Amino acid sequence: MNEVLIIARKELLSVVRERRLLFTTLVLPILVMPLLLFGPVLLFGSLAQRTQESVQRVGVVGVPAGLLAQLRQAKVEPVEVANPQEAVRGREVEAALVYENGRYTLYGRLSGGTTQSALVVEKVQGALRAYKDRVVAERLRAKGIEPELLEPFQVETVDASREQERAAGLFAFLVPYFLVLFIQMGGMPVAVDATAGEKEKGTLEALLAAPVPLMQVLLGKGLAVFVMSLLSTLAAMAGLLLGGGIVRNHFSAQLQALQRGEDAPRLGGALALDPLGYLSILVTAVLFALLVVALMISLGLYARSYKEAQSYMSPLMLVMLVPILFLQFSDFLRLQDWYFALPFVNVVLALDALVKGTATAIQLGLTWLSTLAYAGLALYLAYLSFQREDVVFRN
Repeated sequence: MNEVLIIARKELLSVVRERRLLFTTLVLPILVMPLLLFGPVLLFGSLAQRTQESVQRVGVVGVPAGLLAQLRQAKVEPVEVANPQEAVRGREVEAALVYENGRYTLYGRLSGGTTQSALVVEKVQGALRAYKDRVVAERLRAKGIEPELLEPFQVETVDASREQERAAGLFAFLVPYFLVLFIQMGGMPVAVDATAGEKEKGTLEALLAAPVPLMQVLLGKGLAVFVMSLLSTLAAMAGLLLGGGIVRNHFSAQLQALQRGEDAPRLGGALALDPLGYLSILVTAVLFALLVVALMISLGLYARSYKEAQSYMSPLMLVMLVPILFLQFSDFLRLQDWYFALPFVNVVLALDALVKGTATAIQLGLTWLSTLAYAGLALYLAYLSFQREDVVFRN
């Protein structure tokens, strides 16, 4: 055991000496995570609010006077244009409205997602709905019919999600994503340097010639990679939680304004777990880190150079992100317990269930046992690679 710690200390010291790597692994996630999560949200909210409060030019053709007044109330300036479609394309106006033969046609630049033109189109649509309701009400009253007859009942939508799931918001997706991402990002530099890096430096042969069992050499290198993976992950989660709390305290009004309306997304979020929930997330992350570490050690040892090792490990990150995409459609599927025995998929599903408060003992047990089994198998494959001279001395 002493030899394992000595080898792990040697690998970790190489990381500590490389201060830039230490900064990007431990410090940068704490600083960057709040910006990644809340920066675009707050920026979009500020721009959207500015668009709602300011007046934009909208081209009109054949629009009746009553609707023109309604558009002005919606903070839109109607401007007569000859060619509405070209006026929108040329950015002479943000949107254009044409009335012809009892039909309204609304033009806007909508292919770019949420743009200023799209927000102005929403303002014009709101004005059209208000004008339509007013016209309908006037025509009904002219025939002696009260407009209330068009609304025989009211509809109320209630969110039936668990309180823990509602509180999580985007965290339900971000926690699995960042755990998977930073476990590999934190350990990959150490794994590459401890395997292919030592091949390039010519120190791997001397280490293997030392009177130390191969398993202890493997465990020492794996322990160093494991420590950096967990430290990077904890730093990212600390930035996510602490930074998110600070942003919510200082910009709560802006975040609440963005979440108004039935179709508004739940931005931000917070983990509302009991101590057992946090412990379960930690156990899941530790077991998953063991699996990833063993895979990276095997790939790094097989590579002939530092660059080749990086080219092997980059696709591994893509493979681990595939279950994240699967998570987006999990609500359309009836999840079976055996899903929690699939490699990589089980960890993502378990983390998502823990954050939402829906995880069962069977699901967690299957996730932990299967991940531990996969990690043991990957570790054994790495051990077999250390025993093969055609792999160790492949350069």
